[in-house]
Amino acid sequence: MKKKIAILSITALCLLIGCCPKERTVEFPAVDAPNTTSAIIEKVELTDSVTNVHIRGYHRPKWWIRIVPETYLIADGKKYEIIGSEGIELGKELYMPADGDSLFTLKFAPLPLRTKSFDLIEGDEEGSWRFVGINLTEKPSTPYDNGLPKHVKITPETTAEIPEFSYEIGESTINVHYLGYNPSFGNVPELHMGNILGIPFVNKLKVDPATGAASISFKQYGTMSGYFYLNYTQMGNFRIAPGETVDVYVDLSYMDYMTATRNKTDKKVGHIKPLYTDGSIYDCINNIPYEYDPWEMNMKTGYPDKEKYSLSADEITDEIIGEYEDMEREVQEKAWHPLAKAIKTVELKLNAMEAILHADGNRYYGYLMAHNKRPSDKVDFKPDPITEKHRNRLFDMIDLSDPLMLLTIKSSMLALLECDMNNASRYGNIRYLKPARAFYQMAENGNLTEDQLKDMRGWDEQMFYHMCNDLQNKALNDLAASKNLIQKTPDVPSDQLFEAIIAPHKGKVVLVDFWNTWCSPCRAALKANEPLKTGELAGKDIVWVYIANETSPIGKYVEMIPEIEGLHYRLNDEQWKQLTNKDFDIDGIPSYVLVKKDGSYSLRNDLRNHDKLVKTLKTELE
Repeated sequence: MKKKIAILSITALCLLIGCCPKERTVEFPAVDAPNTTSAIIEKVELTDSVTNVHIRGYHRPKWWIRIVPETYLIADGKKYEIIGSEGIELGKELYMPADGDSLFTLKFAPLPLRTKSFDLIEGDEEGSWRFVGINLTEKPSTPYDNGLPKHVKITPETTAEIPEFSYEIGESTINVHYLGYNPSFGNVPELHMGNILGIPFVNKLKVDPATGAASISFKQYGTMSGYFYLNYTQMGNFRIAPGETVDVYVDLSYMDYMTATRNKTDKKVGHIKPLYTDGSIYDCINNIPYEYDPWEMNMKTGYPDKEKYSLSADEITDEIIGEYEDMEREVQEKAWHPLAKAIKTVELKLNAMEAILHADGNRYYGYLMAHNKRPSDKVDFKPDPITEKHRNRLFDMIDLSDPLMLLTIKSSMLALLECDMNNASRYGNIRYLKPARAFYQMAENGNLTEDQLKDMRGWDEQMFYHMCNDLQNKALNDLAASKNLIQKTPDVPSDQLFEAIIAPHKGKVVLVDFWNTWCSPCRAALKANEPLKTGELAGKDIVWVYIANETSPIGKYVEMIPEIEGLHYRLNDEQWKQLTNKDFDIDGIPSYVLVKKDGSYSLRNDLRNHDKLVKTLKTELE
């Protein structure tokens, strides 16, 4: 009897061993915190010999994706090296096809078949891909598992009173909590804040790697809106009032959701809200359910269209109003939270207003598209112009006193409106936005006059005066401190300016860099090129000349240029246009002019390629 039992036990054990899976496949795993929207993990295959990670990459056609050979996985504290790939060669560029869509497989040393979660780390360089918390369980990860207070996620009451725009001034503090943050993300997150005039402010955040938290304080003029930027991805939108201390919780799993929805993959995801706030009078707006995709429900007539360039002003106005009315009805039919409906309805009003304000420009660019022309080409085409009559047809349908009008993500568009300053009953404080924006831009460079400041003192809301006056005083102080940092622009006619700038450096190689502080590609190029001066090109007979214009706010300009070794020139509008339009026909910045030792020079925008820039300079210096 005992022998039979033993035989049965061994048989059962063999059956059990035979039933153990030797491979495992998970399709479209949830990812707690990716740091990119250029790729999504479609499938993970685990076997006893290899772990295959199938990735679909997205990018602009003819742009490229590259996976470094140092890529690895981490699971339960252990590192698993990459051992091969299919559809992409490690360390080499994979250029995107016409549809901007590619599929490739990365092969790694085998993970244990029972692995519940792992990370994919594409090398240790800043900006490299990170997929933290790739979930292999049947139950997807729950957003906000790591720190969102329960009371914050409570849906606002439908009867919640909507707070109005605040014209106060105060010291505000934002405490940021990145949910799912991983120190390996590397790239410094940015907080972008914008005031009602549409003027953006970029703040670099120093994140505590242990907690994923950061904090920033600043002087605030009026209600502001903000969003976060991490590894080239915008995260959410929120509002705060002056003088508030607000906690903002940012869910990094939103990147995975956004990639799936934007690229219409088969990945099943519910709506994920990118952020919540706690402590603001605008929590009721910031925290409404995320019930519509921000990439959809925008008016098509607000963009250049090669089929519409020949429409008359009456016809394009009819189209804009018709599309606006159709989309507004569509929103009202949605089963959304009432506040979500209200906000989207106001956004559509602003979309329509923006469309009619830009209708002439959009039809002009539509003509260029239809005839394969570039913006720099001279064309003999003028669209039938939009007039006040056309604008009023739309504006008469819109209540500009709606308190939400100043609180949506499109509110800065109101600073483009030409309003009757004396018609307070129709425009309210909106009538101050366009002149205030013009005064603000003058104040950035210390150019406001006493008469203009006096004019602002007579406005109903004094916030605009204090904002511009404070900025004017800061600009004047910055200008005084910058005398030794900025070269004196040669006192010559504009058409002789470039020759005058390079004349003192005859016999040397000169690289002239056209840039501005607000230009992201410019800043990236500066960051890449600056180490050359103490590295490969150290001690070489080369002159670095940097030319910007007055669109670079003096405060930001003076803050940046001490970190950029070279000669700095800051031109006025006439001088800038002479060099960039007439002398060199520049198509954008950064742009480079290379001056050789013999004094000859030419526009060299192929030097936007960093490797080409280094090789070319070395050749010219020989």
